[in-house]
Amino acid sequence: MDNVLRVQHLAGYGLEVPDLGVAEQFFTAFGLNANSVGGALQMQTDAGLAAASAPEVVALKGGTSKRLHHLSFAIRPEDLPRFEERLHGMGVRTLTPPFGRVREGLWFQDPWGTWINLAPSAPLEAPAPVAASPEPRVDRHLWQDLRKPVRPRKLGHLLMFTNDWEKSEAFFADALGLRVADRAAGKVSFMSGGTGVRDHHCFGLIKDSHRGFQHSSFHVGSLDEIGLGGLQMHKAGYQEGFGVGRHALASNLFHYTRDPWGSWIEYYSDMDKISEAWVSKDWNDLPYIWPQWAPEFWGKEMNANLEPR
Repeated sequence: MDNVLRVQHLAGYGLEVPDLGVAEQFFTAFGLNANSVGGALQMQTDAGLAAASAPEVVALKGGTSKRLHHLSFAIRPEDLPRFEERLHGMGVRTLTPPFGRVREGLWFQDPWGTWINLAPSAPLEAPAPVAASPEPRVDRHLWQDLRKPVRPRKLGHLLMFTNDWEKSEAFFADALGLRVADRAAGKVSFMSGGTGVRDHHCFGLIKDSHRGFQHSSFHVGSLDEIGLGGLQMHKAGYQEGFGVGRHALASNLFHYTRDPWGSWIEYYSDMDKISEAWVSKDWNDLPYIWPQWAPEFWGKEMNANLEPR
């Protein structure tokens, strides 16, 4: 068994929002399932429901504006006492907050006050392999097969703003075992979890004036699902977006939609996988390779930190 102590992947996150009804309408349009438990709105993918796992998104009513409430990372069940020992060795106190019933596992706060949950979880199932030579499409219309609601398969990653970029990166590496996959030099740090072959990143930090939520991203199966997902959100009334495109660095296909609170949610597919042989690098390239360059992607429109200080 691998004895390296690392979180495996992003298990979920929580948002505090002024109106749960607005949150439910938005996330449901995106393709998630809603469930209200103990005053908290829980949103899950179909896979999350089938596995009876902890909620992937929790929207907690209770603020005048939206803010990132907590982060949750999946760990191997046998690693729970080891993480507790590591945190105590770092001088980090573990304590279940009053709202901790929304997720099982270990709770603590990072040095900047963000609540973090470590949730014991079964390993993610590997996706089914894609056929090397798919059968040719003969005597049928593909576009007819594509007319169905888009429903994300899993939560993939989340990026958050921080005003203490280097120290935040070091804390998430030391406490959680996250490793830097790549950086957009001086701007963004992309971090991976788990061991062996894994997604390029499951978490990221963006340099900014204060901490806050930038975007979350959910995996879908194809470029068509990304495009149809963007159309699905547009028809539901959420018409501000960016994409379809392909990122640099992690190479994933994407479409972003602005959420009701000014930040973003993303459909993604076809992300790079990395292994233990991967060597991280600082890059100065554009954050995506197509479509045509739009300055707002790194500017105030895409990276507006709309959370209270």
